[in-house]
Amino acid sequence: MSTLCDAIRKHHRSLAKTLEAHARGVGGGEPQSQRDAFVAFLKGDLLPHARGEERHLYGSVDTLVREHGKGTTTMMVDHEFINDYVTRIKLVTHRLESAGDSERARLLHELRELSLRLDAIFELHLAKEERVYLPLIEEHLDEPHQRQILEAIHEFYEEEKKMPDDRPLDVRNAVPRERHMLIFDTYTGLKPGEAFILINDHDPRPLYYQFEAEHTGQFSWDYLEQGPEVWRVRIGRRG
Repeated sequence: MSTLCDAIRKHHRSLAKTLEAHARGVGGGEPQSQRDAFVAFLKGDLLPHARGEERHLYGSVDTLVREHGKGTTTMMVDHEFINDYVTRIKLVTHRLESAGDSERARLLHELRELSLRLDAIFELHLAKEERVYLPLIEEHLDEPHQRQILEAIHEFYEEEKKMPDDRPLDVRNAVPRERHMLIFDTYTGLKPGEAFILINDHDPRPLYYQFEAEHTGQFSWDYLEQGPEVWRVRIGRRG
């Protein structure tokens, strides 16, 4: 147990919970005092937290990353969240196709919220790449090496566009109560012969029994990776 890390995680949860509450409460007919309280929280809590980490924590983190870590790990976390939001947006748009009037308003609100969150994450992700990583490439990689990377990215991009929609569904960052909904909504959206890759932080064997009870003979279940930290299962709809 780490006293420092436990304290930071606890403060992160508190800040995130308060920020979400403020963000959901403004932009409508709220009184000015509520907006003032939001700004006071941002100036008095959120920004001091960020500046405190920069001044007293990140120096130690820089040293540890050089010795033990990987400099692009945080970018990969961004990609996990981007993938998760894309999946959730796809599921909401799928449900909208057959939604009734009462459900449609809720789904449209959810779609807008998911889209705005994805937009914010992607804006920050691009800024980090362009302010931190691209200048390093420009300064330290010669032109032939840069062209080689660019060609490889273009080739991969074109191949990805041709692939069937056998995409990963990473539920490790999803709220536990939403995981089964995401998984079964993804399965429901499959056409016969299609599949998705479920990525989980524990063996989803109980989920298999639920599939067996509700979709007997209609699905396929193939383990691609079985722990100890990550489980990957290819779940398909039989033709």
